[in-house]
Amino acid sequence: MRNLIVLLLLGVTVIAYSQTPHQPFTITLSSGKPEVKAGDRVHVDILMTNTSNQDVNCTIDAHGGLDMNYGYKVVDADGRTLPEIPRNHPLPGSIYPCTLKPGESRSLPSSISTLYDLTHPGKYTIQVTRGYEGSDELVSSNTLTITVIAPDSPSPSPK
Repeated sequence: MRNLIVLLLLGVTVIAYSQTPHQPFTITLSSGKPEVKAGDRVHVDILMTNTSNQDVNCTIDAHGGLDMNYGYKVVDADGRTLPEIPRNHPLPGSIYPCTLKPGESRSLPSSISTLYDLTHPGKYTIQVTRGYEGSDELVSSNTLTITVIAPDSPSPSPK
């Protein structure tokens, strides 16, 4: 009887896992300059990788150096989410169709300082999210830390 219960629980677990939707891609953030001077533009690279066995839409909605298909979140060292820079008019933009085949990746340089004021010295964490077709879920990236130093500090060392 005990073996039957164990087998039933194992079967239910396998069925539940197989019905759980898997996210079709991953997002990885990186930066060639994890330390920048206040006032310099802050750039991050967004790497989207198709981890599914089907094509994935990676269309770019480019506005001011950012793909607006991503949700951006920047948090300061005190845990406060930075507000977006207010605009009197929308940033000009363009749409670039894109499809990732299974296993393919696409890297997109993004100017995060277009959307957020990163001119004050401190540590900031950045994370992006993106939705995908057929789901209300969002895929989240890793969290990337950028340090903004005072403009009169010695130049950051290349890393």
